[in-house]
Amino acid sequence: MNIAWFIIVTLLFIFVQSVVFRKWGLHGITYQRSFNKREVFAGQKVKMIDEIANKKALPLPWVRLESKINKNLLLKQLDDDVSDNLQFHRTLFSFLPYQKITRRHEVTCLKRGIYPLQSVSLSIGDLFGFGGQFKQFETSAVLTVYPNLLDLHELPLPAHSFLGEQSVKRWIMDDPFMKVGTRNYHTSDPIHSINWKASARTNQLQVNLHDYTADNRLMILLNVDQSDDVWLPIQNEDLLEQSITYAASTAHYAIKRGIETGFSANAILEKDKNLQIKPSVHVPIENGEAHFYELLEIMAQLTNKRSGNFHHLLEEIVDNQVNQTDFLIITSRVTVQMKQQIERLKRQGNAVDIMWMNSEEGEQEKGEKV
Repeated sequence: MNIAWFIIVTLLFIFVQSVVFRKWGLHGITYQRSFNKREVFAGQKVKMIDEIANKKALPLPWVRLESKINKNLLLKQLDDDVSDNLQFHRTLFSFLPYQKITRRHEVTCLKRGIYPLQSVSLSIGDLFGFGGQFKQFETSAVLTVYPNLLDLHELPLPAHSFLGEQSVKRWIMDDPFMKVGTRNYHTSDPIHSINWKASARTNQLQVNLHDYTADNRLMILLNVDQSDDVWLPIQNEDLLEQSITYAASTAHYAIKRGIETGFSANAILEKDKNLQIKPSVHVPIENGEAHFYELLEIMAQLTNKRSGNFHHLLEEIVDNQVNQTDFLIITSRVTVQMKQQIERLKRQGNAVDIMWMNSEEGEQEKGEKV
C-alpha cells in the first residue's frame, strides 16, 4: 500500500510540475545578445555576450540556447557544421528564481564581412525532462569585420608609387602650373599639352614637362572580373579577398598621408544584391579618418557578385569627364576594352597605374604596357 501511494504521489507530482512549467516556464525570461565591439578587423577577436534573466520565482532546471553563426566567426565550442556557411552554437545552463546569467564567448573573426545574428532559439524543460517548451528571440547584434590592413612592404605597388620605398611627397600626377621643360610628344598626350614654340624650334612635336603636385587625388578602382561572362560566379574567392585587402591597405596609407582618396568597384554590396538593377560601388574622393572608415564599411559589404564588366565601370568614369586624378586599378587582367578606356582616361589629363594581382593571366600580361 505504501508503494502504491508513493507511485500515485510521484505521478501526481510529475503531472503538476509539468503543468506548472508548461504554463509559466517561459514567462519572465528575457534575452539579449551583443558584442563588446561593433567593428573589428579581420583576424581580431571580440566577445559575444549573451545575457539571459529569469524574472520569476519559478526555477528552471535546464535552459538551452541555440543559434546559427557564420563559419567565419570562430567560437571555441561549437557543434558540427550544418551547412557550408553556418554552424550551430549551443549553451546549456539552469536558473534559480530571479537570477541573471551573463555568458561571454570569445570569437575570432576570420574574414571580412557583415555578420548579423538575428535570432536565438531558447528551449526549457521540467525536472523530469517532460513538457519541453520553445521560444525564439530576435536580436539586433551585428558585427562588421573590416578587411585586414597590410604593411606597406606587403603591397605590390607600382615602382613610382608615392607609397613605395622611396621618400617622395607626391603620387604620379603632374602639376600643370609648374613647367620644368619639354619632351617628345607621345600619342597618349593631350593636345593642349603641346608646346608649339618648342615644336617649331626642334621640328618635332614637343609637350610641356611638368613638376609634380602635392595636392593629390587618388581613385582606387577594383576589378573583380575573372572572366568576361558576368553571369559566371567568381571562382577564385581568395584572389577577390586579397584584392579587397590591397584596396583597403592602399586607402589606409594614402589617407594617412593626407591624400584625398575614393573607391569604385564592379562588385555588388550586400544590401543591393536583391535589387533588379544592381549598381556598381562608388565612394567619392574625400579625406580624413571618418572617410577612411566609410571606405572600410563599404569594403566589408562587398559580395562576390558583379554589377557588370569592369570596362563598363571605366566607361562610366570617362563619361563623367573626370580629370586631374590619379587612378590605381587593382586587377588580375586587362582586356582590350579596358585598355581603350584607360587611354581615354589619360587623354582627359589623368594618370593611370596598375596594381597586378597574382593570377596566371595577370602574370602573362604584366609585361604589356598599359
